This record gives sequence, C-alpha cells and structure tokens, in this order.
Amino acid sequence: MEMKMKRAGGVLAAVFAAAALPIVVASPASADQGDCQYSLHEAGYVIGPKVEAACKFGADYTNVGAWQGCYLGLANIGVRSEDAITACSMA
Repeated sequence: MEMKMKRAGGVLAAVFAAAALPIVVASPASADQGDCQYSLHEAGYVIGPKVEAACKFGADYTNVGAWQGCYLGLANIGVRSEDAITACSMA
C-alpha cells in the first residue's frame, strides 16, 4: 500500500511538472516589442524612436521593472494611460 502511494505521488508530481513547464517557458515569449508598437499604431499613434525605446524596454523580460519603464516612457511622450497599459502589457 505504501509503495502505491509513493508511486502515485511521483506520477502526480511528474504530471504537474509537465503541465506547468510550457506555461513557465512560454510566458516571456508570449508577446514582444512589435506587439507593443502595433498596438499603439492601431490606436493612432506615430511610431518613432521614443515609442520604439519604451516598447523595447518593456519587452526585456529579464528586467523586473520592464512594464513600469515601458509605461512611464510612453506616458512621458503623451500616450494615453489606457493605450500605454495595453501596449506595455503586450511587450
């Protein structure tokens, strides 16, 4: 009985790990700088160097403050809050 419980626990852990791995690995690559810029383009903004820089900063998933930096960069050049939130969430 004890052997079956250990085996069941091991199988359950393996199933959980297999299910969680694609989510963990895919998260940073789910969107990028281009999605951020395209969102702003669709909202009617001109895409220039400052937008590109903010979106590039937001797409840097290794930077803990990437989203905030993206948002502030866009807000400082006059992008409406709702549009900046959407764009930076896509970066």
